[in-house]
Amino acid sequence: MKIFILFLCLMAQFSTSHGQTIQKGKAKSLDKSFSYFYLKPQEEIKGILLLIPAWGEKPKSVFYKNKLPYLLLEKGFVTIIPELTPSFTPEPNTFAQLDELIRTFQNTSSTKHIPCVLGGLSIGGTIALHYTEYLASQQSSSKVDAIFTIDPPLDLTRLYISSVRKIEYACSSNLIKKEGLSIKKNLEDKLKGSSDEQQEAYIHNSVLSANQADGGNAKLLSNIPIRLYAEPDLAFVQKTYCEALQFEDINAVDSEKLQQLLQRLGNKHVEYIATKNRGFHSWNILEPHDFIKWLASLLPFN
Repeated sequence: MKIFILFLCLMAQFSTSHGQTIQKGKAKSLDKSFSYFYLKPQEEIKGILLLIPAWGEKPKSVFYKNKLPYLLLEKGFVTIIPELTPSFTPEPNTFAQLDELIRTFQNTSSTKHIPCVLGGLSIGGTIALHYTEYLASQQSSSKVDAIFTIDPPLDLTRLYISSVRKIEYACSSNLIKKEGLSIKKNLEDKLKGSSDEQQEAYIHNSVLSANQADGGNAKLLSNIPIRLYAEPDLAFVQKTYCEALQFEDINAVDSEKLQQLLQRLGNKHVEYIATKNRGFHSWNILEPHDFIKWLASLLPFN
């Protein structure tokens, strides 16, 4: 707790010393308004970092969970974190909101195009990849130049099968069973049945379908730089949550399979980064200095 409080103080000091504060904005898409938080440089914007929170995570809190927004602020990047409705499946309204935010901040620059980097934790990472697949499928004028995800669920068939197992596991805590029941119900309600009953729907709505030769929608990601972060600490989750949990029950398996698929499809800028001792399922899994070095090797910014 003391370390976390110190980190908050350092972030507040960093922001104040550079003259920028986190601001709240409002935007509208498809006749619906939504809120977002942003931290922008005093000078001209040279890049956009668009972060998508995990399920139930307050957008503003993300600024205090990783140094990346503050380090990229020095490079001229604006960081934007919207309030979006989380969903395992692609949502047109969410895509319209992301389109609007990118347009809004692209238009503040006098240059023709400024780099846009998209990232998210857990379901936020799922949304980031769904949106990128949508842009590729529509040949949209909006553009994402690089993506990162942290521990997202990507294969809905895998997720559904795992949810059924979680309900059946004999765990000392009810937490895993409750999670299984919640995910199973959510997917059955949204996709009108189980993964066996609605196979095509699960493939159509998944970022990745590992049981398909071409990966399903994942083939649309073959031309974009992606970093897939995870801390696949099976021993930790077994000790903390349930001894019966298997590797196929944690989201890291999806990121690993996506990386393997995209490499086969010729993506030379896809990386799966498995960390240790950085915190299971957290923003801290991403090491910001190393990430910025990776970005600088890809994008035109100093």
